[in-house]
Amino acid sequence: MTTDRASYPGVPADFPVSAITSAIGGAHPKMSLVEEDGKFYAPGTAPSEVTAAFQMCDDLVSQMVPYCQRKLATFEGDRHATVKAAFKGLLAKRWCSDAQCVWIMRRVVRELQWPVGDSALEI
Repeated sequence: MTTDRASYPGVPADFPVSAITSAIGGAHPKMSLVEEDGKFYAPGTAPSEVTAAFQMCDDLVSQMVPYCQRKLATFEGDRHATVKAAFKGLLAKRWCSDAQCVWIMRRVVRELQWPVGDSALEI
């Protein structure tokens, strides 16, 4: 299923959009959909849901930047270890999807201008 990025104004093209798995009880086949403005979306992909997820993740980026700066001393200036630990902690919180956690930490690293490889962000 391809995602029409025009449906998500204000959300960067690299922000991960993925459906949330859902289940509906009963004997007959059913399909879980979200209706928004006369269109149907898989749960988690409606424009309002994606926009809310992006805003939350963008807020987490603004919180993680100073957090990583503070934690750098704990890891004796090792930026790779700092990012890896912050990433593990973010994943453990389960505030967002794993893909969104990777997106958050990539933005954090870019804003901090730390030369940290992708190995720090391996799940």
